[in-house]
Amino acid sequence: MSLKDSSTEQDYWNDFYEKCVIDVPSQFCVSMLTDISKRKTVVEFGSGNGRDSLYMASIGHVLVAMDLSVEAIEKCNSSMISQGVKHAVFLHGDMSNDVDVQKALAVARGNAHADEPELVIYSRFVMHSLDDEQEKNFLTSLSGYMKPGEKLYLEFRSTEDAVTDKYYGNTNHYRRYIDTTKFVKSLSENCGFEVNYSVTGQGMARYKEEDPFISRILATKK
Repeated sequence: MSLKDSSTEQDYWNDFYEKCVIDVPSQFCVSMLTDISKRKTVVEFGSGNGRDSLYMASIGHVLVAMDLSVEAIEKCNSSMISQGVKHAVFLHGDMSNDVDVQKALAVARGNAHADEPELVIYSRFVMHSLDDEQEKNFLTSLSGYMKPGEKLYLEFRSTEDAVTDKYYGNTNHYRRYIDTTKFVKSLSENCGFEVNYSVTGQGMARYKEEDPFISRILATKK
């Protein structure tokens, strides 16, 4: 889809997460967890069915997660109870909405360990589902509410992925492919981040027969 319709997107993801069951953490999640202490508070934007959020909370991280899909949030809350997971809060919200971003970070700061109050912001396979304006709004909000030294971890489909085969095919939802070089430049020049790490390639987010081109970014709020 070239144009984004928010109501159609919400319906699509509600239906997707009603059916989608993946209960192991992503490669990116595990990679990120090797970088941070277990007392860090993590805020995940676009948490989906909670595969990463629930895992992070299950090993002791304080976790605040937000997703646009009501269905996904309801499933995460049910899973949290059934699995006996603590330290997690799941919020319904729009990551391109400044008020919702501020709320998620405020809840996380209120729940963080007093001796390690810095937040870690995490978002996997979500940036490419935002249009240009939504991306700008999200990053501007993060820039305004993150504190110096706090870390941002992002993984998304890059421009090279436009021609690869997709496991779910040409599904009826919005997707774009991000120019990583421009994205990194904007993070640094427009959003107040120092980009510590950026890599683009395949083999990092394989799913069944699909091996997408993705970019992983670690940035620090200046």
